[in-house]
Amino acid sequence: MSLEGLLDTTFDCECGRRHNVPVKRIIYSEDALERLPEVLSSIVSGRRIVLTADNRTWDIAGCNAEKILERAGWSTEHIIVPDIDHGNPVCNEKTYDWLSDKLPSADIALAVGSGVINDLTKWVAFDRDLPYAVFATAATMNGYTAANVAPTLKGVKSLIRTRPPIAVFAIPSMIVEAPFELTASGLGDTLAKPVSTADWIFNHIFFDEYFCRYCSEMINTLEPYYFDHPEDIKNRQPDAIEALFKALLYSGIAMTLVGTSAPASGGEHLLSHTLDMMTSVDGVAHDLHGRQVGLGTLFSSAIYDRIFRIEDTVIHASSSDIDTTFWGPLAESVSRQYEQKQPLLQILREKLTDGQAWRAFLDAGRDQVRPPDQIKHCLRTAGAAHTFKDIGCSHGRLRDAILHMHEIRKRPTVIDLAWILGILPGAADEIIDQWLTT
Repeated sequence: MSLEGLLDTTFDCECGRRHNVPVKRIIYSEDALERLPEVLSSIVSGRRIVLTADNRTWDIAGCNAEKILERAGWSTEHIIVPDIDHGNPVCNEKTYDWLSDKLPSADIALAVGSGVINDLTKWVAFDRDLPYAVFATAATMNGYTAANVAPTLKGVKSLIRTRPPIAVFAIPSMIVEAPFELTASGLGDTLAKPVSTADWIFNHIFFDEYFCRYCSEMINTLEPYYFDHPEDIKNRQPDAIEALFKALLYSGIAMTLVGTSAPASGGEHLLSHTLDMMTSVDGVAHDLHGRQVGLGTLFSSAIYDRIFRIEDTVIHASSSDIDTTFWGPLAESVSRQYEQKQPLLQILREKLTDGQAWRAFLDAGRDQVRPPDQIKHCLRTAGAAHTFKDIGCSHGRLRDAILHMHEIRKRPTVIDLAWILGILPGAADEIIDQWLTT
């Protein structure tokens, strides 16, 4: 089904569930700004709108959006989310409270920006029972059409179920000409899809987690545009950038249909989340989410490559406790997540002795995961981050993140499997040296 054909539909899926896509319109057009009043008027009855942006996205699109809406008779207010001391705005409970206090009465909210601005607006709008739309300014992440928000709560990267936007607007030339590191971040986030799907299959086979093949394959026809021709991303070819942007939108819709982040987030995302959390402990700046995810995808693919060589499993002991010294002030919050995962890991140890289940996982995983050399080639050729130096990280800091990232979430991933099979911690340095250094 085309992206446009999916919008505002309800359909019965072969997975056995009835899926609903709440996103009603996606306007990817050079006149997207001018069409704001008409499209929003067709969806909401009121004419009071509040726009949220940061300093950069306000100058890029927010100011013009407000003028166009005012000329069309809308009553507008806007809120500029401030930067923090060492970087751009962040999505956490402090910023949420700040934005919630400032948000006026309105009929709809319009987020103008990408990751943090979209997530903050989505989160506050959901709690206010207020519809929201987003004007996307870069192909940087898959959260535009997702019903999820990924805030940092008490220092721990978390996931909150909310509602997706009723409409997404974007100007193709603006997306193409966005700062390249943002586009490269979107590429890193998108390349995670085959690996995250393998993790989803892993959870389906060993823990009976719900799995939808339709949702897992939504972006497959778009992958050749950027995976097979990454130079087109580097050269800002409009067709490739459009395919990347639509793949991000599809990924968000897949998460909305499933009700979790499983279709687009697995063990590879944990590396990015851990690096972000380390920043909250020591103040050392982290890079963009998708750029870090690109490295996480390379690492997870290399882990899968080693797993696929194992025919007979041998179970290794692994600690049921987190490294409290490493996590410092976050230790209590991290520990609560890790404790919830322990019963599942015990189930995994028992099921790994079932040769039939293991072979089913190997067969499915081999069909799904891209090998690390292909991922490396794509990232490098596209001009995206593919080494720890590219994300401003040292070898030691990356190693620390890799050896602790399995502790931060309660859902098992391939990283937990690697510890149980004895691949980690021993292979960490080898994989870093082979795939993430040059």
